[in-house]
Amino acid sequence: MSAVVWIHGDSLSITDPALSAQPDAPALFVFDRPFLSSHRIAFPRLAFMYGGVRDIAAARLARTEIRAGSVSEELAQFARKHGATELHATENPTPEFGAILQGVHERFPELKVVVHPAERLTTFSGPVTKFFGFWKRVQGEVLGGGDLFRGVELPLSQESTKPQRDHRNRWRK
Repeated sequence: MSAVVWIHGDSLSITDPALSAQPDAPALFVFDRPFLSSHRIAFPRLAFMYGGVRDIAAARLARTEIRAGSVSEELAQFARKHGATELHATENPTPEFGAILQGVHERFPELKVVVHPAERLTTFSGPVTKFFGFWKRVQGEVLGGGDLFRGVELPLSQESTKPQRDHRNRWRK
């Protein structure tokens, strides 16, 4: 049995369940060219995804690749290249996830797909209507009872280290 791992946009973590289940398996992230050509995605978001994959690659001993193209086609080619019999992925609730896996199955029917449950950050299961309301409810649990910036010494920006001008007397004569 040989396995490969699909790293997708919602699994950009070294603790991703699929990566954790197959730490020695080659992994692939694909920039979905058809999706990117039909949707406007901000460059910082693309850079964030690239940086996340780069960090994963740096933390693993197994090979991690980045490609651009049709995700299902690239995954099928990647699995064939590595002689894989299994493709491991972490579940994603989007319809595209199922469509991509269906596309992989059509291109490589012998490949067994293993979907790992997604990592839960919180036990909260209520409706999420606004982020900050949600965050207030789960912050303690997600951060282990801590504050996001507690104990972190934030660097001063260049602006805050410059001597400040006193404008109080500017308009007085």
